[in-house]
Amino acid sequence: MSKWKEVKRDEDVVEKPSFWEPEAIGETLQGTYIELEEDVGQYKSKLYSIKSSAGEVKIWGSKVLDELMKKVDLGLEVRITYNGKQPSKTGKNPWKDFKVEYREK
Repeated sequence: MSKWKEVKRDEDVVEKPSFWEPEAIGETLQGTYIELEEDVGQYKSKLYSIKSSAGEVKIWGSKVLDELMKKVDLGLEVRITYNGKQPSKTGKNPWKDFKVEYREK
């Protein structure tokens, strides 16, 4: 009889994407905007996927980022720059500010 061969799940083989969580003002994420997932997680957030030179990177949406990214088409090269946290009008949690740029094909 031949030897047993283990069947591995796809997730064992596929490289898992990393998440971009900028901390320093001026940090950038640049690459091709490849996917938008909606209603993700308990807060029904948007999740953006960018294919960078380092591989696939995901970034969670926010009110500011969602507003900017809806003007960018999938497949375009995009650069997202973190502008730091800004104070909220209510004085509660500060919000993260971003600048989004893209290149047309």
